[in-house]
Amino acid sequence: MVRKQNRLLGGLWPYLLAIGFVLVVWQLVVVITQASPAVLPSPARTAGALWDLTVSGKILTHTGASLGRVFSAWLLAAAVAIPLGLMQATHPRLERLLDPLIELFRPISPLAWIPMAILWFGIGESGKVFIIFIATFFPILLNTVSGVKGIDPVLVRAGQVLGCNNDRRLFWSVMLPAAMPTILVGLRISFGTGWAAIIAAELVAANKGLGYLIANGMEILRSDLVLAGMIIIALLGVAVDSLFRLAGRRLGVNEEGR
Repeated sequence: MVRKQNRLLGGLWPYLLAIGFVLVVWQLVVVITQASPAVLPSPARTAGALWDLTVSGKILTHTGASLGRVFSAWLLAAAVAIPLGLMQATHPRLERLLDPLIELFRPISPLAWIPMAILWFGIGESGKVFIIFIATFFPILLNTVSGVKGIDPVLVRAGQVLGCNNDRRLFWSVMLPAAMPTILVGLRISFGTGWAAIIAAELVAANKGLGYLIANGMEILRSDLVLAGMIIIALLGVAVDSLFRLAGRRLGVNEEGR
């Protein structure tokens, strides 16, 4: 128990130091520049905005809306990208057909899809989920393909020797488990890109969400609300990423594969 607590504290120290450093520099900039609160609020003023959001319950409303959109799009992207990546990696003809299409669409920013999302899906939830789907789809797909292609041939031969005498059994018993750590890295990266895309997604006529909170704060010249929304996004992103790291360690994923 004590060892687990020490490990937890050891993992938190870098984040606590980083937060402390940012707060000190932030306060120094405010003091030195004498910036207006509408331009750069102090840490204390921003903390007050966070407290007001917490007391009023708005922080739960906005956070819940954003998390729901990101998780919906991320799960949908995983449901499409993982099977497609597995088929692409195991069928060279399909890969030759799909790879040019993927490389054409992959560089297009999710921001560029906002007008089309409005035209195709209107201003409801579907358009927002679509934009996040675009942001999360390609990292999952590419890491799935990479994971299957990167399997050690020795593992495949060992599976055949140990009784996996048909392609289906070999795939489920050897190839998929061996590729799973890389697929998990893709899921982790894609959630990060989807979480980063939430601002763009919630520009599509949203009335709640962290992106809406930031955009609304900008419109009413409440930079403390803008920074409060950014802080919430950062903290939630770190929390979810920590869960992925924990799952990755259990599956033997190297920390360099981020």
